[in-house]
Amino acid sequence: MNDTMHRILTLAVAVLALASCGTTQNQGSPATTVPAVNDDRGAFRDLYRELVETNTTASQGSCTEAAQKMAARLKGAGYADKDLVFFSPPDHPKDGGLVATLGGSDAAAKPILLLAHIDVVEAKREDWKRDPFTLAEDNGYFYARGAEDDKAMAAIFVDSLMRYRTENFVPKRPIRVALTCGEEGGGQVNGAEWLHQNRPQLVDAEFVINEGAGGDLNEDNKPVLLEIQAGQKIYQDFTLEVTDEGGHSSQPGSFNAIQAPRGGPEPSCRHAVPRPAQRHHPGLLQGSGPAAAG
Repeated sequence: MNDTMHRILTLAVAVLALASCGTTQNQGSPATTVPAVNDDRGAFRDLYRELVETNTTASQGSCTEAAQKMAARLKGAGYADKDLVFFSPPDHPKDGGLVATLGGSDAAAKPILLLAHIDVVEAKREDWKRDPFTLAEDNGYFYARGAEDDKAMAAIFVDSLMRYRTENFVPKRPIRVALTCGEEGGGQVNGAEWLHQNRPQLVDAEFVINEGAGGDLNEDNKPVLLEIQAGQKIYQDFTLEVTDEGGHSSQPGSFNAIQAPRGGPEPSCRHAVPRPAQRHHPGLLQGSGPAAAG
């Protein structure tokens, strides 16, 4: 299991533990805490492989097919049809998804929604050393289109719901997983947005956990950081205006407004937008070597 999977797993475990505060087992059983993680890696890898190797690109794939495969696994773990809701935009039958719910002991409590997208960016075979739609492991790293973004998290969420059901685990607050399409663009319908506009009752939750943040484990697999993302990247347009004394191109002067140096030989426009600050914390710096000046 690679470092990326470790970071995603750290977030998933923390989220599911939070959802389980005040948990109980089935009625008649004594109260219990969150069950220990089952180390059945083979079963998880089989689920993960199936999801990754299901093509969900906009050009040739089907998110609906991937959602149906995940639903079949949940049904095999004991989920009833009423717990699994398929949705698909009428004009885009391949852009469907799944909302799966693990019921809670408090009927009045709103669920926690775990949101993961199962569509992936296009992948040309000639651009890859391996088949991008065949999961491969090499030196502890997984390789395939969607192996990280975002099918790792989607697979972890589905696997967690399966384990909870087979272990007769009931959280106080319902846990709901939504697998959606269209996050990567490419003409697919954005499933999260479609649900919000057309089936709002399915995503009406106390709060939502989406991809984007994460966590880090050290070399001993101990958590050192859990990131919380408060916003998402967006684009921004800038208009820069640089002026100089009037003149004619046939008689250029030593000063040019476009290439005017600003404290050095580089054009000033290169310094107009500052670079984002580099993220630093002990877990990332570990093993990076001695600090260097500058």
